[in-house]
Amino acid sequence: MEDFLKDFAKHIKLEKNHSYNTVLAYVSDVRAFILYLEEETSVNSMEDVTEFEIKGYLSKIYESVKKTSLARKIESIKSFFNFLEKKHILKQNPAFLIDLPKVEKKLPFFLTAKEADFLLNNYLGLKLKKDKLDGIKGYPPESGDSILLAIPEPLRYFEALRNDLILELLYGSGLRVSELIFVKKTDLELEKGGGYVRVLGKGSKQRIVPLTEITAKKIKAWSGCLSAIGLIPKDGYIIINKKGLHLTRRTVHRIVKESMLITGQFKNISPHSLRHSFATNLLDNGADLRSIQDMLGHSNLATTEKYTHLSIKKLIDVYNKAHPLSGK
Repeated sequence: MEDFLKDFAKHIKLEKNHSYNTVLAYVSDVRAFILYLEEETSVNSMEDVTEFEIKGYLSKIYESVKKTSLARKIESIKSFFNFLEKKHILKQNPAFLIDLPKVEKKLPFFLTAKEADFLLNNYLGLKLKKDKLDGIKGYPPESGDSILLAIPEPLRYFEALRNDLILELLYGSGLRVSELIFVKKTDLELEKGGGYVRVLGKGSKQRIVPLTEITAKKIKAWSGCLSAIGLIPKDGYIIINKKGLHLTRRTVHRIVKESMLITGQFKNISPHSLRHSFATNLLDNGADLRSIQDMLGHSNLATTEKYTHLSIKKLIDVYNKAHPLSGK
């Protein structure tokens, strides 16, 4: 059975172009289903599986998972049996008639431009205060090295400066966590006024994302901090731990959650919240959907269009101010 799963993982990775995390989720879903077959049914092989066993499994987990998770698990099982049928391991797909549940699409949480500005302008100072460290005057400096070399015990500032840069990149460039942690020095082009970063996104598609001037300065300052410490990142990654290794997705999530507690301003903030905030605030300030689609790395414009719903209030405000029938 493990051989089937390995072949299935290769199939959805190469032929379906699914991301690494999606492949892991699909394989995990199918493995859980197989475990159910082994422990709670008399089925001995995939050829013996019918719609009855699949529905029995779904009935068992129905109350314990969210609709979004249930939909993904069904899709995983359907994809697995499609794969077995395509490889002529099965004559027919027992999951063919299993329907996906309708999932209510929730609008993503996001920060207003004012809230994001507060987060980015106050996080570092509050983090340093929490860690009982002196503030850094004139940060970020025009050139990355000079001011940080003068900081006593720069290693103590490592976490605060890195986390501040993480927030800048997530909101300033709208990166996914999985993209952020694998950004290398060679992916960056820094210049006066900003620059850009080459990102390898979902489906191994590369795109160019602009960097703000402040983000570029903080990247240079961070590089100066690493030089002062004498820490050389392994494999050239930018966002690293004290061992020089790139961070995990879980660590970035924890850092962003901690930023919420430190600033005391936001609820339900996550790395994806900052990505949503990036897109929504761009749209509110006049950016067109196609450009936002390119910067986010969405393959389908329909995915980007959800941000128009987040800007309904903005559109209503414009209408009330400009339309002669609005009564204002």
